[in-house]
Amino acid sequence: MPKAMWMRGAGLLLFIGVIVGVGLAFATYEVSENTAGASFCGSCHTMKPFVSAFRIHVHGGDNRYGFQTRCNDCHLPHDGLIHYLFIKAKASTNDMWVETFDNTAKIDWPEKLKSGRRFVYDSGCLACHTNLQTRTLSNPRAFLPHRMYFSGTTSKSCADCHSGVGHKHLAEYIKK
Repeated sequence: MPKAMWMRGAGLLLFIGVIVGVGLAFATYEVSENTAGASFCGSCHTMKPFVSAFRIHVHGGDNRYGFQTRCNDCHLPHDGLIHYLFIKAKASTNDMWVETFDNTAKIDWPEKLKSGRRFVYDSGCLACHTNLQTRTLSNPRAFLPHRMYFSGTTSKSCADCHSGVGHKHLAEYIKK
């Protein structure tokens, strides 16, 4: 095979590879963004109480600015793209399986609430509250409850102390 023909073939393969790679990256981004918020997550019957409790919380838009987080902001890790996508795929697969094939009426939601830290990632909290450590250290009143967390001398997570974060009166909503 002549060198010029080989170079054209290699160039064409490279071009196709770049187009396919960009297309896959774009598709992954779009799917991730379109499945990140309450409108998507709340489309499953079992998530409706969570969305209702979220909407009346400061993180759900009940604040003077109208700012609203998305489900993925808290319920997925923000410590790296690969980890984020892996946990998103794992959680989504589990949620779809349970919603489709299990008896969701038998889920013990009050018991699940006791282990809320499993469903909230500190990296998500700190992704938005980027200045929390600095502001905490400069404010003695805020420093005291957070000092062990920022010094790394506790195993508690954000959700351990802020158990109702994101979903106001959630226990009441899941009883209904």
